[in-house]
Order: sequence, then C-alpha cells, then structure tokens
Amino acid sequence: MRTLGIGEESLLRMKDAAARRSYARGGSVLLMALLLSFGSLYGANWLIFHPDITPGFLHDPLLGIPQSADVIVVLAGNGERILYAASLIERGLAPRLLTTLVDPACLRAGHPLGTCATGVRNTADEALVMRRVLEREQMERIMIVTSRSHLVRATAVFRVVFLGSGMELNVVPTPHDSFHESPAIRELLSFFPSLGCAVLGRLNPELYGWIMQYRRPVLLRDAATSAYDA
Repeated sequence: MRTLGIGEESLLRMKDAAARRSYARGGSVLLMALLLSFGSLYGANWLIFHPDITPGFLHDPLLGIPQSADVIVVLAGNGERILYAASLIERGLAPRLLTTLVDPACLRAGHPLGTCATGVRNTADEALVMRRVLEREQMERIMIVTSRSHLVRATAVFRVVFLGSGMELNVVPTPHDSFHESPAIRELLSFFPSLGCAVLGRLNPELYGWIMQYRRPVLLRDAATSAYDA
C-alpha cells in the first residue's frame, strides 16, 4: 500500500477543506434564499391583508364596511361567517340571507335540502354560481360575508365574475377573524390561481368545468349549512 507523501497529503487536506467551505457556502445560500422567500411572502402578506391597508390596496374606502343590501351571501367556510351574517340581518341591513352551498330556487320548489347543494369547490365556483343565482333572483345590492384573511382574494374574484352584471358588491369580513392570529400565507399563494379561475370561468365556462373535473377536489365546508333563508 503506497504511503502518501507530505505534498500529496497537504493537497488532499486543502481539497477537503475547500469542499467543506463550498458545502457550507451552498448551505448558507440555500438558507438565505429560504429566509428571503419566507420574508418576502410574509411581508407581502402583511401589506395586502392588514385590515388598515386592504381598503387602500383595492381603492375602495367602503371595503369591509357593511352597507344596506338586498341580500347577504355567506361564503362557505367557518361558522363565524354565518353567525356574523345573521347579526347583520338582525340589524336590518338586509332582509335575506343566502349561503353559496344551497340553491334557493331548488328549495322553493319543495326539494329536500340535501338535493339542493350547489356543489361549489372553491371561491371562483362560489362567485360563478352566485352570479347566476342572484341574477335569477333579480338582486341589485349584494353583501358578501367572508373572513378577514380571505377579504382581498374574495373581493377580487367576485369583482371579476360580477363585472358587467350591474349588481353592486359590498364584501365584508367577520370582526373576530383577527389578521394577527395567522399570516394567511395560503391566501397569498392562492390569489392569482383563484383570479385565473374566475377569469376562465367567465370567458370559457366549458373549459373551466373540464379543468376542474381533473383537479384534486377541495370541497368547501360550512359549519352551519342549515342556517339559510330561501
């Protein structure tokens, strides 16, 4: 077995040290990239979803402030939304309450609640279904109730879908869904995909429906689906 010379041993040590330094630099770069990515997402999320900044971001000083409406539509999600919507009904801000999960015309026809589900899978579905429902119901002023962290995305999606309908939208968040409890990174990452679905659903409903058939279903659930007014 050949013994390494002093020069060869020093060269190997230098190469080993260089490899370790290169590995350490690579790890540092990766860690820095992850930290910058997270910081950018968190920072953008704070700017977009902070309750004091959101109205200015969407150029609507009344965004998030309940206004008188012909109907209140509750988006599927946590039960806090429907409880808040019911309190707005009690305050006399609207005479009716609808959920995106149920077709009111189906209920009026006498069909059981279980057979009147709209089958919505995401926010774009909710907006597309409710445009058809509310046009049929001849509503003009619509109040949409959602969560605070969902406010920007829901507003953007509904405005795209309801563009040209002549209906006035007032999107409001529940008061107890504090922004500071969660950074809502998921909402930020879902913003553009949701907006794309809304645009496609308006321009090409057939293609949108075909794509959604092959997409992993993420059904929306509401903790209080029995609370509605047909």
